[in-house]
Amino acid sequence: MLKFLITYFDKTEKHLDNVLTVILNADVEVPADDLTITIPYDEKISENADFITAFLDDEAVFTGQIDEIIGIKSKDGAITKITARSPSAFLLDNEAEPLTYINPSADFIFNRHLMPFGLTEYDADDIPFFGTLKIDKGMTHWQVFRNFCINRYGKEPRITGRGKAFFKGFESGKTINFGKNGIGYTAIRESKRRFKLISEVRLKLTEAGTYGGCIKNENPECKGIERVRYVNATADKTTVQTADNIIEKSNSDSYSIALDCVGCLIESIGRPAVLDDDMFGRIENLTVRKIRYTVGSDGEKTTVTLGKERF
Repeated sequence: MLKFLITYFDKTEKHLDNVLTVILNADVEVPADDLTITIPYDEKISENADFITAFLDDEAVFTGQIDEIIGIKSKDGAITKITARSPSAFLLDNEAEPLTYINPSADFIFNRHLMPFGLTEYDADDIPFFGTLKIDKGMTHWQVFRNFCINRYGKEPRITGRGKAFFKGFESGKTINFGKNGIGYTAIRESKRRFKLISEVRLKLTEAGTYGGCIKNENPECKGIERVRYVNATADKTTVQTADNIIEKSNSDSYSIALDCVGCLIESIGRPAVLDDDMFGRIENLTVRKIRYTVGSDGEKTTVTLGKERF
């Protein structure tokens, strides 16, 4: 069970002893995790609370500046509702100064765009990106951070709920086994969203040419699907890789398995997984793509959503 600590504007702290409900969401495609809790109405918290931190076994797993505090009174009593987002929210909410960097390194990007918002840990090498990285007007610090990571490592970055930045994506961690000889679940839902699949991407490879190039989706689930996209590979910031990314994203979005598990599994986000189920069989090459942790009248549970890494 998670425990919670409130930090007030004057830096004093309060442990929350009577949390009524908890919802914690984490998604590999969403930069910031989000937390919502309710407690019996507390006037001091409503007026002076600044940050909230969640602990699992005395280790911080989420911290965030409080976004919203709502006081609610009804026939059932009075409660305070608190919502917050993890440290990535600072990068999303703030614009970066328009500049152009030449051969920036991960350490440089961290010091310029993450550390000013209170992030103190990161995982990356010290080899720079050899080239220019342009910051256009209106770009957020998150966009700068992400652009660097995509250009330097070819990976989507991740900032954990406690605020550690991984420039090359998640720590892989040990594979989690669900089902037989692994973590149990009370319900399972497999979703095959064929409407998400892109069957092919047609490419324009020269300024004067037509869309004569073609990359087809080799996913077997694409059989019978006709859904086409066009990419001008000669346009600024667009390459043949853009077409590959469109197909990979469509495949990723087209399949998921959701498991309702008892207990707290929030630290499973991003880890590789294997499912061994009596009905669905053994499925490998899975990743925990989303978690939703809840505490309420029906106890503590985590809904874990798995996605395929390869098709």
